[in-house]
Amino acid sequence: MPAGNVPGGNYGYARGQSQVLGFGYDTAIDSHMYGAPGGRIYYVDPNNAQATDGGNTGQDPTVPLATIAAAIVLCRPYAGDTIVVGANDLWQYSAHVRPLPILEEVVIPPTKGGIHIVGMATNPLACSWSPTTIGGVALTIHAMDVLVEGFTFSSALANGIGILIEWDAPTDYGENSTIRNCVFDSSLDYGIQLDYCWYCQIYNNYFEGVNVAAIFNLSVKGDPDFTHIHNNAFFGNALTISLPTTDACFIYANRIYAAAAGANNMINLTGGSLNTVADNYLSCTIAQYDTTCSDATSGAWLFNHCSDGSPVAPPT
Repeated sequence: MPAGNVPGGNYGYARGQSQVLGFGYDTAIDSHMYGAPGGRIYYVDPNNAQATDGGNTGQDPTVPLATIAAAIVLCRPYAGDTIVVGANDLWQYSAHVRPLPILEEVVIPPTKGGIHIVGMATNPLACSWSPTTIGGVALTIHAMDVLVEGFTFSSALANGIGILIEWDAPTDYGENSTIRNCVFDSSLDYGIQLDYCWYCQIYNNYFEGVNVAAIFNLSVKGDPDFTHIHNNAFFGNALTISLPTTDACFIYANRIYAAAAGANNMINLTGGSLNTVADNYLSCTIAQYDTTCSDATSGAWLFNHCSDGSPVAPPT
């Protein structure tokens, strides 16, 4: 899960060509716009002694913002803006030279669609983000087309939730979100909660020991239909992919190690329809597959793999 998510300052620009009148090699003035069509980078780093929110444009990495919330206020919708969050070493076996994690409960409002939040670390374990209250949510997405990557979502307090993505028009939207290259650890009750948010993509993440459910259909307003969940690794979560009554999802190429004698604890699509579940690797036998996964009426279950072979029929 590499950190190479932020393009260089000249990304998308023709070499040697001034892109904005008055800004270019001849003037040595940076336009602070990166990548077509002029997206800005906002820097956040609570471990930087110069970090401040008040009166800060957030575009100078030597004087970054102190909070992600302040950066979201500065972002413009659908302009290609990226929030870059500095690494921290809260990880228990590190030297703790940058020990301050992101401690925020951030809400992305509907007016900030199309933004990108990225933890700029070599590995998501080097950019920890935790909620600040019991039962709190580190990141709530109420905007369209948001991309989040490069964080470890954790919680020092009970009943924490990593990410909540929800749709509740006319105030909240949350569709088309992308969550990738993140870690959700065993201090959380829920990794990702989804509520009536369609067309989300969840891939290349790692979920370990999440206490209630790694990916969960909250289903207050509706189901997260048309969701793509693929190439994730799941280890020891109470429930892995729990999306009852969800339709038209693609769930493929995931690696799931969970209790082989569990009930609906690996992939649960009970009551759903038109789903495709394919090429997932499961830590259960073919006989246990009928219990750990559900159900046969939810769509097509193809070429999944158990510890003793591949089932020839969907789970019941």
